[in-house]
Amino acid sequence: MEVAEVEKKLKNWKNIKFYFPYKELTGVPKWQTVVLTCMDCRITSNVFGVEDPGELTIIRNAGALLTRDSLRSLLIAIYELNVRNIFVCGHTNCGGQMSPQRMDITVEKISKRTNSPPQKVLELLEARNASQAFLGFENVSLQVKKTVFNIKNHPLILPVGVHVSGFVYHTQSGEFVKIL
Repeated sequence: MEVAEVEKKLKNWKNIKFYFPYKELTGVPKWQTVVLTCMDCRITSNVFGVEDPGELTIIRNAGALLTRDSLRSLLIAIYELNVRNIFVCGHTNCGGQMSPQRMDITVEKISKRTNSPPQKVLELLEARNASQAFLGFENVSLQVKKTVFNIKNHPLILPVGVHVSGFVYHTQSGEFVKIL
């Protein structure tokens, strides 16, 4: 789809389906729940059982990882939006599943397309190596477990008693498998 077509859809979308019926929403999720999930386009809010905007908050990043920015978002959700439940949701066939070799290849791809040496790419990503830049992983279930553990044990989250659990969404079957 061309950029102009996407821009036109975005401009017209607001008034068509969602904006007017939900303009009174506050931003505080009704279910007191946040989902930390992947940016994958196959994961839409309806896979979590959401029927209406405002039911839960979704935080997305490649691989559903606890990063500095997702932690910032979780803390805002907990302390400002009264969130009491965090679900970490990885998924099968994730682009974040990257071996160290694949992460190196990704740096090379960026280097070629931007005409920047690989070291400059890493410098701009504030990383010493490709693994540090892309935080790849090879096993989704283990990554979800690691993220759940890191959230549960974070010193700014642990004392407030937030429930944290982890799931893997199977993109082919639509099934959720509880990991923790």
